[in-house]
Amino acid sequence: MKTLNSIAIEYLLRNDSKKNNNTSEEITREVTRINAEQNTKIQKSLLFQMYDLEEEAEDFFA
Repeated sequence: MKTLNSIAIEYLLRNDSKKNNNTSEEITREVTRINAEQNTKIQKSLLFQMYDLEEEAEDFFA
């Protein structure tokens, strides 16, 4: 899943590559790196939500 940031970076790198004759491999690496960072943030967020739900359940049943 592409994020808005990765789409913007991809666009900027493509425009820059036309000027500097860079390869598309650089674009792919950068987009992959950004997507991996976004996935890590999403996973951490979901983990914290699960902890919050677990604490709420403990408070509810206590």
